[in-house]
Amino acid sequence: MPPPYGLGSLGLIVGDSPDKIAFGNETNFAELPVSDLITLKYWAYAGTTSATVSVPGLSIEVDPNVGTTDYANLIYLPDSSTTPSAPGSQLPNTWQQYDASAAGSQWYATGATGILINCTLASPCTFDQLKARLPDAVITLSLGFTMDTPFIGAVDGLQVNNTLYDFEPLGVHKTAVVP
Repeated sequence: MPPPYGLGSLGLIVGDSPDKIAFGNETNFAELPVSDLITLKYWAYAGTTSATVSVPGLSIEVDPNVGTTDYANLIYLPDSSTTPSAPGSQLPNTWQQYDASAAGSQWYATGATGILINCTLASPCTFDQLKARLPDAVITLSLGFTMDTPFIGAVDGLQVNNTLYDFEPLGVHKTAVVP
C-alpha cells in the first residue's frame, strides 16, 4: 500500500524487549515553546508481521520549567488514545492517521515532572491538559517518533503546526500546509 505522501516513508523495525527505536529532529524544534504546538499529526502503518497492531508514538524532549527538574520527555500514547486522536480501530496493513493534539489524546510526562503535574503513564492526560500544566515548557532536544514494543511498519506525513514532514527515499521533504 503506498504511503499517504510521495513515494517513501520512514520504515521502522523493533525486535523483542529490550529493543526500542527513536527517530527525531534536533534542529527544527529546539527552543520552541510547547504551548506553541497546535497541531501534531502523523500517519502510521503496522505490517502484518507485527506482534499486534501497535504503532509508534511521539516523544518531545523538554525543559518542563516546573519544579527542580530541567529535563523530561512528553510521550504520546497512540494505542490508548481514542477518536478523534486515534482511529476507532487500529488495522494492520493500512495507513491510518493519528492526531496527537486532538481530543481523546493520551500523553504523559516522564520522571518527577509527570508526578508533579499529575500526568503519568499510569494516569495520562490529554494534550490540552499537558500544555496547561506545563505553560512554560520548551523543547530542548528533539521531537520525534518512539517505539519500544515489537513493530514492523512505517510512519509518514508528520505535521507540526502548519509544516508537513514527508519522509522520502532521498530525505525528508518539508512543505507548508494550508490551514
